[in-house]
Parts: sequence; structure tokens; C-alpha cells
Amino acid sequence: MSKQEIVRLGPVKIFKATIEAAWRARQPLTRTIIADAECRGLALIVNAQSMAWRFEYKPRGVDAHTGKRFASRSIVLGNPASLSVDEARLQANQHKGGAKKGDDPAEKQKAKLAEDARKRAGTLKRLLELYSEALPKRKKMRGAEGLLSSKTVTEELMHTRAAIVAMGAIDRPAGDVNGVDIKRMLDGQAGKAATARHRYGALSRFYDWAVEEKHVAINPCGQVAKTRRPRPPNSRSTHHNLLQLGQLWIAIQAADGLNQVHRDLLHFLIAVPCRRGEATRMQWEDIDLAGSTWAMSGTQTKNGDPHTFYLNALAIDILSRRHEEMGQPKAGLVLPAPRSGKPIDTFGKIKKSVDAALKVKLDWRLHDHRRSFVTALAEAGVHEAVLDAILNHRQSATRGGVLGVYQRAQRWPDQVQAMQTWSDLLSKQIGARND
Repeated sequence: MSKQEIVRLGPVKIFKATIEAAWRARQPLTRTIIADAECRGLALIVNAQSMAWRFEYKPRGVDAHTGKRFASRSIVLGNPASLSVDEARLQANQHKGGAKKGDDPAEKQKAKLAEDARKRAGTLKRLLELYSEALPKRKKMRGAEGLLSSKTVTEELMHTRAAIVAMGAIDRPAGDVNGVDIKRMLDGQAGKAATARHRYGALSRFYDWAVEEKHVAINPCGQVAKTRRPRPPNSRSTHHNLLQLGQLWIAIQAADGLNQVHRDLLHFLIAVPCRRGEATRMQWEDIDLAGSTWAMSGTQTKNGDPHTFYLNALAIDILSRRHEEMGQPKAGLVLPAPRSGKPIDTFGKIKKSVDAALKVKLDWRLHDHRRSFVTALAEAGVHEAVLDAILNHRQSATRGGVLGVYQRAQRWPDQVQAMQTWSDLLSKQIGARND
């Protein structure tokens, strides 16, 4: 990002013509400060897209900590389009008189803005209602294209409301919540690190929106000391070898209490290193069984980038059988929940059933399969760039800059070979387990 240049002019007696000339002469990435000769401390600030009157002063008295006079402070008086030079001088002189008497114009202005924001926002209950209307129209997090999913919206609102209720603040003015309130809420979640993280994060994003929309002056989450904020979870690095994946595959097949669609989903997530949400939302219209591909649009992926998986032999076996059993549909969910027909979300119960069927102790989660895939194929000699392309990693050493442009478009034959190698390795283990 280019740095803005500061140009200082004057003091000169500012007229209407001065203002007009300064606006015509404005330059990109340049801030021009024109000091007024008629009123000390008053200046015209000219940016590339805006102008404003600014009054600079020194508060009366000394800093109790340093023993020195307070540093200069400034306040914005208004825009020259709505505030003439004479009106700006009048306001500046009024503030100057107040400062000599011991008032602090900047603090008074800050307090007024906060009070105005508090009045506009009303209670947190009302602000939460406005937030629930605005959230579905907001863009995805992490810079991805598209709007927030309905699931994300629901979770954000749930965690935000839970945080507000936990503070006992639902009927309080939105601007009255402070860092102490939030700290007490977090203290109430001692021993529940995940809950604390979700509530703090959602509340902070809620207040970011409220500040952005000028409902409140500040985000009180920033008042919580960094050492007292919920820490992010430790990154899980667990992966499983082919023997363990073979054991897990057989346990999935043998587990009681699972519908066949549950078994197919879990097997598919081992055969294809996609994300759980991508598999549960997989659509028949994106599947080409003849061409052995699964093409996802940017709205279906985590990072917002379109992505195509090559479907290896194991994946094709699963999908072909499902296609026949479902009457060869052309659209709709590939793996719908047996009862609701919606994307499967009962993973806690599913995992318990599989764990009960496992003949060995195995600490596993669905996302571990992606790490297992990468680890096994890297050991088999598959290039890192190929693995990054298969996993649809946007930020990586092999897919950044100019190189990344080529990597995203190329290496498809290598991806096909890698996916088939993965299928062959798994099939050997599954066959060995079944013997």
C-alpha cells in the first residue's frame, strides 16, 4: 500500500476561493493541510476524496503521569460544503475558549458521539434484530466471494445472542456494554474453551458491524486484555496410516445403527480428500460419472474458488451404486439425510457407532482424512504442488504468485494419477481387512 504524502501550507487567510482552489488542486495519495491565519489552530484538510475543517488545541493543565503539558489534540468541525469558513472560525474560537477554562473539546465530542450512537442503537435486543436482517446480506468471511451461508448466519446469531444473554445485557443500551461485562461472560465459561471462543468471536463481529453502521462508537471486545481473550485451538496434526484407514473402513461397514447413506458418506470422505461440508452438500448435477469428475462452483467451496475432483475407482463405485439405488437422478443431494432429505449433520452419533465397531483404539476425526491423504501420497513420491491442487489450497508455497496461476490450470493428469494411486493403496488395505 502506498504511503500518503502530507503537504502543509500557510498560515494564510482562508477564503471561499481558497477552498475551491484547494479542491481543484487535490492529488491522489496526498493530504494537504492549510492553516488559517485568522484563527490559530484552525486548518482546512484536503484529501483526494474529501475536505474537512479541523481545530487543533492543547488541553489545559499537565499530565499527572509525566508532569508535562498534555499533547495537542484535534477535533473535526465539519465539511466546508455545509460549514462556511466564518462558521468554522466561530466554532473553533468557542472550543478555544472552552479549552482555556479547562474543558476538553475532543473528549466532549467523543462523549456526544457515543451518546448519539447509544440512542440510535437502543437496546441490544433491538440491535440484534437489525443484525439478523443484515447478516444474510453480508459477504463471506476470509475474503471469499458470495454471501454468508444460512448455516453460518444461524450459528453467528446463536453465539451472539448466547453471549449477550450470558452478560444479562439483552435489555441494556448497546453502547453500555464494556470490557468488564465481556470478561465476566468469558469467566463464566471457564473450562469450556470452545464455547468461550465462539461467543467472543461472534460478539466481536457483531460489534464490528455495529461500529461500521454507526450504531455504537466502539467495539467493547477490544477492551478485554489480549491475555484474557479466548485462545485459538491448537492445530490438530493427527493423521492415520493406511493400515488404520483400512481398519476404519471396515468398522464403518460393520457399525450398527448406521444407514447405508451414512456408510457411503464416511467411505467417500476417505476415498476423496474433500471437506465434510462439501461432501454433505454434493449435488448430482455436479457429478459426471462417465468422466469421473466432481465439479464444484465457488459458492460450494470453503475458499470461494471453483474446484474439480477426479473421482477414483473407490469413489465411482460408491456414487454409481447410489445413482442406481436413487433412480438415476439428474439433480439434488447425492447423500441426503435418510429422514429429512437435508444435508447430514448428525456426525456425533455417527462417530459413536463407528467407534463401537472399531476393534482397535483410534482417535479419528473426519478432517484427519485430508492429512492422511497428503502424508501417504507424499511418502509415495507425489509432488507437493499436485497435492495442493487436489486439496484446493489457495494459500500455499506452491500456488502463490505467477506459479500459482499455472499450477491451478495444469497438472490435471498428475492429479488423476495421484487420486487413482490413493484408491489402489486403500483398496489393498480394505481387501486385506476383508480376507
